Amino acid sequence: MKILVVGSGGRDHAIAWKFAQSDRVKKVYVAHGNAGISQIAQCVPAQTPEEIVDFAERERIDLTFVGPEKPLSAGIVDLFERRGLAIIGPDRQASRLESSKCDTKVMLQALGIPVPEFAVFSDPEAARAYVRSVGYPVVVKADGLAAGKGSLVCDTVAEAEAAVHEIMEERIFGDAGSRVDVEKRLYGRELSFFCFSDGYTLVPMVAAQDYKRAGDNDEGKNTGGMGSYSPHPWLDEALVETIMNRVARPLIHGIREKHGILYRGVLYLGLMLVQEPSGITPYVLEINIRLGDPEAQVILPRLKTDLVDICEAILAGRLLDVPLEWDSRYRLCLIAVSGRTKGKKGWYKGYPDRYKIGVAIRGLESVDPQCLVFHSGTGWGDDGSLVTTGGRVFGIVSSGETLAEARGVAYREMEKVSFEGMYYRKDIGKD
Repeated sequence: MKILVVGSGGRDHAIAWKFAQSDRVKKVYVAHGNAGISQIAQCVPAQTPEEIVDFAERERIDLTFVGPEKPLSAGIVDLFERRGLAIIGPDRQASRLESSKCDTKVMLQALGIPVPEFAVFSDPEAARAYVRSVGYPVVVKADGLAAGKGSLVCDTVAEAEAAVHEIMEERIFGDAGSRVDVEKRLYGRELSFFCFSDGYTLVPMVAAQDYKRAGDNDEGKNTGGMGSYSPHPWLDEALVETIMNRVARPLIHGIREKHGILYRGVLYLGLMLVQEPSGITPYVLEINIRLGDPEAQVILPRLKTDLVDICEAILAGRLLDVPLEWDSRYRLCLIAVSGRTKGKKGWYKGYPDRYKIGVAIRGLESVDPQCLVFHSGTGWGDDGSLVTTGGRVFGIVSSGETLAEARGVAYREMEKVSFEGMYYRKDIGKD
């Protein structure tokens, strides 16, 4: 088979790597990839949904898997299906679960799925009046897509008012900030929970812990993700069933029966597990329509079942016919990002703010081959050397019989790598 993966980040590198492990796969293409991906697959320059579907048709691609949310929200699945091409991912209508946080929260509430107390605003002054009126800390979220950085967690009223101003008036996330979802800040255990779905049947994957704040001890701005690990030591079968029964199944069945939406692909639930008198309640903080980044980098290496078999079962509506098998060992992903550096026009604060690119990366070739290295923001310099092209640069994925063992390996190997301004959190997996 010929496989096409759409994307250019660490998640997409992990997806391409996983397909390359299959005995059924002859060749993997990636549109448009990065330097690391180019070492295991053929990168192609197609970037728009139209260019990508033209390539898939021309090259007679057997199966396409979409990594990021933007092409899904732009309707790439609809384009492929109109041409009779096999593709994994939700269509444009289903993709609104991620592309509109405001509409999704309203829909979840109507379906009886637990969500934090929230209110939706298109007027910034009304939003500021609301945050002054409530007696609890809030999270202010841009309605649209913001590359995983559109949520501003606020400790005070002043911070919340500033967040409204930045999102709705300064438009730090562009048009994604035309509306905001202002919701009560919850406290508990945060969890990234994933399922495969064929529209009727859902099969849970192993769960992962993601670290979104830029700094240690969950301080600093939200990022797309600074690290992750899997499995969760405290997630048991009973809690999995609670999440499936209270969130995942009501969502997929509800949108099919009430809105005519057949959700096929990967469902990502960002949850806050809150201990209440009646037990643990899984509140939905966000819904994403694809594998997480960097959660995919620790989940896919644990997957023993052929990903091609899973994808074919999704398309055929027979997901239950393919039992999932998982490696029991821990995986931990440690992300290196572009940190604080000095440029010609002053200091760059570093990811997720401004950062330098084109910086030479040294030492990746010395990382233990027992570890996986998934590239996010890398490219080739004019002299053929590996350089940075983004804020999140690469992730080292280690394994171990325990979380502590996996953590120790990842940090040991990360010390072998360097580039100007390189930064990574020191507390990933320290839970």
